[in-house]
Amino acid sequence: MGRDTRERIMAAALTLFVERGPGATPITAVEEAAGLLPGNGSFYRHFANKAALLDAVVDRELARARKDPSAQVSHVDGTLAGQLLADLDFLNDLRSLIAILLWERGRAPELADRIQRLMVDRGVELGVADLLAETPCPTVREDVTAAAAVMMSAMIGYFLSREYFGAPPAGVTPERFTTTLAGLLTRQ
Repeated sequence: MGRDTRERIMAAALTLFVERGPGATPITAVEEAAGLLPGNGSFYRHFANKAALLDAVVDRELARARKDPSAQVSHVDGTLAGQLLADLDFLNDLRSLIAILLWERGRAPELADRIQRLMVDRGVELGVADLLAETPCPTVREDVTAAAAVMMSAMIGYFLSREYFGAPPAGVTPERFTTTLAGLLTRQ
């Protein structure tokens, strides 16, 4: 029963943290959203404070995102463009963490470091492998790690632009974007 309550609290907190930001979410709102009687102390049986709750929510989401990278690969067809399209799915899986990070960026630098590490581990390290599996253009061959960082930055920029404006930039679909980016980085 206690584990279920803890999970309900974290699920409610995730939703509220994404909508309002952790700083603007009172514990009583989390309790109410989790089906607990606000102010009766139930929250504190599971978490010492809101910072501990935020840490637990972020830990759970990071673990979920790391759990099975192959489950996030829905578009891979053996090409760099297919892998990039799957990487957009991965960024979509991180949407809640990215939203929390945007709310907390000035107050919780360690949170930014943790999320960035996950994205860099997947983006740059896998990006290097993806680029080398293709026939990279001369600029990419000169500095594959920098090229992978550029590729990751382009992907994040496209994703955030789509999220922020509610539509793909210039109406360019994810398929067109990833095919173009792959073409810029390789000899296609």
